[in-house]
Amino acid sequence: MKKRVILDVDTGSDDAVAIMYAILSGEFDVKGIMVSFGNQALGYTLLNTLKIRELLKSEVKIYKGAAGPLVADLMPGFKENTKVISLEGGRDGREIAIHEKIFELPDPRKREEPVSAVPWLIKTLTEAEEPVTLIPVGPLTNLALALKAEPRIGEKIEEIVCMGGGVFVNNITPCAEINFYNDPEAAKIVLHSELPIRLITLDATHNSWFGYEEVEKMKKIGNPAADFAAYLLKNRIDAANALGVRQVKKSALHDVLAVAAVSHPEVITRMEAQDCDIDVGTGYARGGLFVDRRPSAEKGRLVQIAYEADKEMLCGLLLEALGKYPGEGL
Repeated sequence: MKKRVILDVDTGSDDAVAIMYAILSGEFDVKGIMVSFGNQALGYTLLNTLKIRELLKSEVKIYKGAAGPLVADLMPGFKENTKVISLEGGRDGREIAIHEKIFELPDPRKREEPVSAVPWLIKTLTEAEEPVTLIPVGPLTNLALALKAEPRIGEKIEEIVCMGGGVFVNNITPCAEINFYNDPEAAKIVLHSELPIRLITLDATHNSWFGYEEVEKMKKIGNPAADFAAYLLKNRIDAANALGVRQVKKSALHDVLAVAAVSHPEVITRMEAQDCDIDVGTGYARGGLFVDRRPSAEKGRLVQIAYEADKEMLCGLLLEALGKYPGEGL
């Protein structure tokens, strides 16, 4: 039986490839895709998600979600208290971005659903006959709002497999990963929900990142989905090095690992059940994931935290999925 899942994305380059894996692999019954702000503003992330659906010739329904964080926009000036790096820049008059604003794909012929993501999620889970797995790979704003509005939906959530946070590895600031930094309060609500959670951290995604060799493997598949995935991965590597945010010619497809961990849990090779929390202050550590590794750490509210993953297995799963593109051409 296919795994019943709902994706929550902020499409972005790695989100796009994660959607490809979820739809093409044949492993999932995708009930819907929610979209939020995150890697770019909501207008861009929504359009990119619609374009990816068009590329995949899919009928999965897409729902527009949160355009901003729960409260962060109400606290002006807090970003001045830390060192936030930019994922965008320019060189020789050319725009450089790890997450391009608008994918160079045909415009979608079909738009998102008229109902917005949060009420749709509440209704879908309330009426679900079987539990559903949620895979949020962007800010956790949509899910936090739904849990606050109707806590009983937790009874229909099999587990939450979330891409977010970093214990020993971070990116947007010295202390924080970008999904949690974009809405720390939402991340805190979800992690404190006492629902079953597997947290796919930057530690695990950077332990299984890809290089130009994987770009060439994608290109060899020779279909539109694989070609675009190869383009996105190459751009991630090139842009990260051009912007000075990476010292090696590799890049992690973070969100793909989260989706693959649902269909193939064994792709995560080191997972630890630990007590953790999110810093929601306005200082240097805002958005940081902090794990209590003391012997006296609380044992009641534990989150499964991923630290290592099998890169070769992940690559094999992704290549196999990309090879299942339906038909030739757009």
